[in-house]
Amino acid sequence: MLGITVSSLEKFISTKTCIGEPIVIGDVTLVPVQTASFGYGSGGGEGKQNEQSGTGGGSGAGASLRPIAVIAVKGSDVQVFPLGGKGVIEKIAAMLPEALSKIKVGKVKKEGEEAKAE
Repeated sequence: MLGITVSSLEKFISTKTCIGEPIVIGDVTLVPVQTASFGYGSGGGEGKQNEQSGTGGGSGAGASLRPIAVIAVKGSDVQVFPLGGKGVIEKIAAMLPEALSKIKVGKVKKEGEEAKAE
């Protein structure tokens, strides 16, 4: 039973578990970072009293994923923003206005026209 559980946990734990998929917004790339914690316990026993006997066993497992930081990359500037501190959202938001202003929405083209960006 322990072998099956460990095998399953090995499949679950990867670099993608702790380092999330990058999110690109304009020229800013945000990369989420999290911790993964796992616990496992099992036990069993048997007993005999008079003419009766019995066996029993049980197991349990738990997992926790907790976001701990965001890595922000803008050009050659890389910053790590630990989560849980004050002002993290404000710091990330301060980097985004310039990036958001560069995002252009294209118009839907009509037949015979090329798509134009605003």
